[in-house]
Amino acid sequence: MNYETIYIIPFTSIDGCKYEVEIQKDGYTGDVVCLTASGDEPFTVSIDDERFIYTPTRLSTATIRIAGSDYLQQLFSVNYQQYRVTLLRDGVPVWCGFTKPELYTQDYTSETFVLEIECISAMSVLEFIDYTIEGESKEFVSIWRLLQRCISTAAGRYNSVYIPHVYSSSKEAYSVSENVLAEMTISEQNFFDEDDKPMKLKEVLEEICKFLNWTCVDWKGDLYFVDIDHSGIYHKYDITLLTKADVSINTFLVQNIGFAGSEHSLDILPGYNKVSVKCSNYPVGQIFPDEDLDKLKLYTSQDKQSGDKVTAKRFYYPDAYRLFHYSPQGAALSDEQFETYKNNPDSLMGGMIIKRCEYKIVNGEPNISNYNWENLIQVRRGTQKIGSNYTWLSRVPILTFKSQLPVAAYLDGAVAISCSVQVTENDDLSTDDKKRNGYVRAWCEFSIGDYYYNGSEFVNNSRKELFEIKFPLADIAGGGFASIENTKKLSQPYDGLTGYVIELPKGKPLTGEVRFCMYPLQPQPGNYTQFFAGVGYYIKDLKMEYKRRNDLDDLTDNSDRTYENVLNENYINELDEIEFKISSYNNDGTCYSKVMLGNDYLRDNLYNCLLDKNIRPEELLITRCINQYKATKIGLTQIIKNVYDITPLTRLTDRFMIGKVFVIAGGDIDYYANSFRCKMIELQ
Repeated sequence: MNYETIYIIPFTSIDGCKYEVEIQKDGYTGDVVCLTASGDEPFTVSIDDERFIYTPTRLSTATIRIAGSDYLQQLFSVNYQQYRVTLLRDGVPVWCGFTKPELYTQDYTSETFVLEIECISAMSVLEFIDYTIEGESKEFVSIWRLLQRCISTAAGRYNSVYIPHVYSSSKEAYSVSENVLAEMTISEQNFFDEDDKPMKLKEVLEEICKFLNWTCVDWKGDLYFVDIDHSGIYHKYDITLLTKADVSINTFLVQNIGFAGSEHSLDILPGYNKVSVKCSNYPVGQIFPDEDLDKLKLYTSQDKQSGDKVTAKRFYYPDAYRLFHYSPQGAALSDEQFETYKNNPDSLMGGMIIKRCEYKIVNGEPNISNYNWENLIQVRRGTQKIGSNYTWLSRVPILTFKSQLPVAAYLDGAVAISCSVQVTENDDLSTDDKKRNGYVRAWCEFSIGDYYYNGSEFVNNSRKELFEIKFPLADIAGGGFASIENTKKLSQPYDGLTGYVIELPKGKPLTGEVRFCMYPLQPQPGNYTQFFAGVGYYIKDLKMEYKRRNDLDDLTDNSDRTYENVLNENYINELDEIEFKISSYNNDGTCYSKVMLGNDYLRDNLYNCLLDKNIRPEELLITRCINQYKATKIGLTQIIKNVYDITPLTRLTDRFMIGKVFVIAGGDIDYYANSFRCKMIELQ
């Protein structure tokens, strides 16, 4: 984006501070126009005042008041980032955001009037921006990189970013200021739902803050990630999060700050008798994407009649599958060459997506009321035979997937391949059955990162490893569909899993690109040159599913995990359940929502300086809530001067509240009156 100034609105506060509101337009190239500020509250800011001190974001809105006769209707666009607003004090930004592109109501009875323009802070704009991947495909991304992206995408003119030094991978690493957020990664799939609809960036930011028990606050031109329980060092970064300096929090007595009004109030805030944190696990589930034939483009049609029986086929271009096509002589076909087979699709070798229907003709008409279509993958083989072998290429792929398979850390479970096959018009099925040991077979490749499954385990090998799946010959020879051999053993703890079972490691998870490829059926084990001839075969209902081991800790029915603790039975209020969409690993099975620390899952091994020990972030939040809400708290609202040394990190005291310390929890700033309606909450 390229912002240039279109309007400036200067004004001076009652104590002589010079301000200027600068409105910039993306791509603007014209002159700068000076507007007249309203004499009454030309620029005010409201900071969210959520009373729960562990709220993930505490952002702000602003109102500009302009005197004149121009309605400035162009500022009310449909783009949330078209007009950027910055309030500068002596040339330094003290608030940044964007105009709200919404409908508004304005006085239309006078030649001159006060026009009010509503604005939202730069970080609030993330609510309207989708999460997008940075590379060509989804991968693991660090929490640090996610913070960088949220800040840069917001496009605010923040001076600095403050981040607390609270967490590390160990106590020793903490002492050398390790940036553990750069080592904590999560699958980007976590930010997309099952239909591939992305989260908004603000939700991503909120989930990070909830996981770290922090609050994101935009404040007087700076951005703060506040750990309300941390009184130690904060790192002050530039807006790119590349350079830093250490800073400490400060403390003020409100009477020393001075008051700018008399509308003060005191509230008693409730304690809570129970707190619970629900980890909304996002299990991997089905690994192979479904091919929705109802949405596919038709390639060609073919109806063949033999006597009174008709076989109707509809051939389609695949969307989820990537199918390989070959000429009858075995040469791989380009897309252009593939198109030449529309008039004779059954002579095309390789795989095709089809709908197939068979019916009889009676008195010249089909004897059916509805066509009963089957959704299939048709695979054809070559027919030329030399000696005992067919000339078709050995180990040529017939099927893989166009889109990326699920990006996750695979552990503590198993995956199962399921499908069925039907072989048609092939004399080889009736001969030499003993050679086949009662099965026909297909070779497959399945790998995660650098690890290939070889039929018994995952191995890190420089060459490709294959394994074979089998189909009972008796079922195939009968002309029907034969299901893949079920290799699930009674001793294996995967209830409901069926098909060819591949157990995942029980130690460290496997990460990296997931690949699957299927090769043709063959009648003999160990012979890669002899394949079926004739029409070939059909594959139906190809799936791969993941199941978590059922001998792990029990989860709720929907696979979510809940941590809870009763705080104090004397209070009747139960704290609303807090939901995490980013969480630590606790025998939850393969989930997109789980954070990695290095090459393993983050479990209960995250060090924090608050307790001086390792603990899960979910359990740490419960501990924090216990400490803060085991008794009632005092809330104060005081009208104080807008002192620039006050920040969200500041601790406030009041000489009439002996022994009590308060933190800022929102409020309203009037820059003309130099006043701050400061809402404070007691720290326990």
